[in-house]
Amino acid sequence: MSKVRANNRGFTLLEMLIVLTLLAGSGFYLLIKLPVNFEKQHLAFETTQLLEEIRDARQAALAENNWYAVKFYYQTGSHRYQIFRQGKMIKNVSFKDGIEFVGRPGDLTFNASGRSVGTTITLTNSLGEQRSVIVAPVGMRIREK
Repeated sequence: MSKVRANNRGFTLLEMLIVLTLLAGSGFYLLIKLPVNFEKQHLAFETTQLLEEIRDARQAALAENNWYAVKFYYQTGSHRYQIFRQGKMIKNVSFKDGIEFVGRPGDLTFNASGRSVGTTITLTNSLGEQRSVIVAPVGMRIREK
């Protein structure tokens, strides 16, 4: 059997200070890095969602032999878009705080053959980063850049 020493009562003050310093440093690093990543993720999510909504509207126009429209609204503090089927609104999507259109994107209207004018819709976040959804007029390819 081994004997337990009577003066072994825990950690020294120096060990505690080192651990607290390391924890504070890593916490400070995360505090700085996390908001930047959230802004990038919000922009990527909103751009991908817009891309999918435009693709879905085009596919629905082809499948249902109807016309669909995607209209963009930009007011101070409220950037959003709406999707219409033959003039009736079927979806209203608002962007998260900090996500806005760059410029004034033109509205899209897909006819029964899935055709529309080409346009580029650019979104930006509060950090100034930008991502775009490009609707090509020839071939109607819809992609993200």
